[in-house]
Amino acid sequence: MDIKRLVTTILISFAVSGCATNVIPTFNTSPDYSKLYLRGVFNWWEADEKYRLVQIEDNLFVTQIRLTADGQPYDFKFADANWSPELNCGYADESDDQIVTVNMFVRANCERTNEHFKFTPQETGLYQFSINFAGFGSPKVLIKLVTN
Repeated sequence: MDIKRLVTTILISFAVSGCATNVIPTFNTSPDYSKLYLRGVFNWWEADEKYRLVQIEDNLFVTQIRLTADGQPYDFKFADANWSPELNCGYADESDDQIVTVNMFVRANCERTNEHFKFTPQETGLYQFSINFAGFGSPKVLIKLVTN
């Protein structure tokens, strides 16, 4: 083997082995949904610890709030304390998901900055608000009457 081929082989070996030892950083692509709050007109859109969502299953987060049935809608959404773009969950489609009724799932989009849901309770009581991130597609929002 001539010296030129030997040097070329050694250089190629170094180049290939150098590439193989580079570490490619991994990125966390899942937002931390445990940082979400129920935010709305009932708490001046603040990130209030009383309304921080609690994880009750793998991808299901809930909180409860007492609401008065006075005929007025409550505007709300789910968002973290900083209104981060990936943790700012409003309605998914202007055509049909803005209005939420008890026991009816609606889709959410967690990359919306201004779109909020509207809920008009038919009875005064304690309501459970939940958002479910399981499965594919949009998260699902559900409101249940716990007690009146």
